[in-house]
Amino acid sequence: MTEQKRTGSLPELLRFFLPLAVTWMLMMITHTIISAGLSRTINPTVSTAAYAVALSLASIIDAPFNMLRQTGMAFISSPQTFQVVRRVTYMTLVFFMAIAIAIGYIPALEQLVFKDILGVSDELLAATITAFRVTMLLSLANALRCLYQSMILINKHTTYISTGMFLRVGVMVLLIYCFANFHWVVGPLVGSITLVVGLSVEGIVAYWFGRRLIPEGDTTVAPRTVWTFYLPLIASSLFVAMGKPFINAGLARMPDAAVYLAAFSVASSFAWVLISPTQNIHQVTMVFGRHRENRPLVQKFAVGVAIISTTALLAISLSPLGRWVLTNLIQVPTELVEPTLMGMRTFAFFPPILCWLEYNTGLMLLAQATRLVSLGKTINLLTTIAFVLILAPLVPGAIAAPLAQILGFASEGLVLQLSLSLEKRGLIQRAH
Repeated sequence: MTEQKRTGSLPELLRFFLPLAVTWMLMMITHTIISAGLSRTINPTVSTAAYAVALSLASIIDAPFNMLRQTGMAFISSPQTFQVVRRVTYMTLVFFMAIAIAIGYIPALEQLVFKDILGVSDELLAATITAFRVTMLLSLANALRCLYQSMILINKHTTYISTGMFLRVGVMVLLIYCFANFHWVVGPLVGSITLVVGLSVEGIVAYWFGRRLIPEGDTTVAPRTVWTFYLPLIASSLFVAMGKPFINAGLARMPDAAVYLAAFSVASSFAWVLISPTQNIHQVTMVFGRHRENRPLVQKFAVGVAIISTTALLAISLSPLGRWVLTNLIQVPTELVEPTLMGMRTFAFFPPILCWLEYNTGLMLLAQATRLVSLGKTINLLTTIAFVLILAPLVPGAIAAPLAQILGFASEGLVLQLSLSLEKRGLIQRAH
């Protein structure tokens, strides 16, 4: 490897990052597209609220497969290592899909999960269960997508990922148009079916490109080694995903629960369009931060991403543009406009915290310190739950929910920062 490649540069970093940023923004736009589709149903508030709860639960089942990218990037270096990672993927998929089917189709578990734990009202229960039975299929598509995207990332062909996302968005826009005008399906199924089909298209595209990029070589890896790396990441992803159902459970127990659940869902889906590029900072760190001399550049880049994201979100949510988008483009019901704007303004505090957190996460993954990453996610979840319970009675739900998440991510960042500081001082030793 030449010195120029080893040290990296801002143009090289941008060529890697921008397709990923566009991809994540488009992915978040798909959620806004779904919000627009749900807003055009017969009972938009109920449909949006039911879909939000179903998706938050399905996201827990789906979360472990998001970590296949990092696992594949860490271990796939030959056809043999690819086979090992693929077997691990299959085993994980069977386990979590069995759980999803049990929750969706066994009445006793339906009662326990949806009524007792999530606090879903009788008004929303039937629609929420129906939506979940579809959204749980996300895991199948996401496992395919993330496994083969890991090979795309290894080879730095990030434009392939953007291609899949563009096709996903196109298919979802077409479906929303058909559902809104021809009423093929109604209620929360508008969102559930659109999301599952869209993600499936993206997964097929990732498979098409990624299968041609499996590295040549004869390296091997023991399944136990992969599991040792992957299991803490599964745990950490579950902790992150569980945050939103707990938030929804808190909001579901407030007065005007349907309004706040729907407003939080719309605010979150819109805000994350602008926040989402921060989610790629750990991948930038893993690729370009392998060499210490590159890390100041990666740090400055992360700061720039945070500033741009926060500025854009504030500019929209504090100006008439935000109200216009919600009223005319997404067409949310009138009672949701103001609480949604309040939530969007609170989300503006996310980017600086997430960029700092994602950079440190990338360093941890480089060191294969996945147990420390999992510890951080645990602290994040506990902090989020605690502050949801504390803040929900004190402030409007549209503010309480994102504020609790901010405090959760901040606590996670502090855990990772402390771990890195202790490691630099030689007080803890991480396995490489």
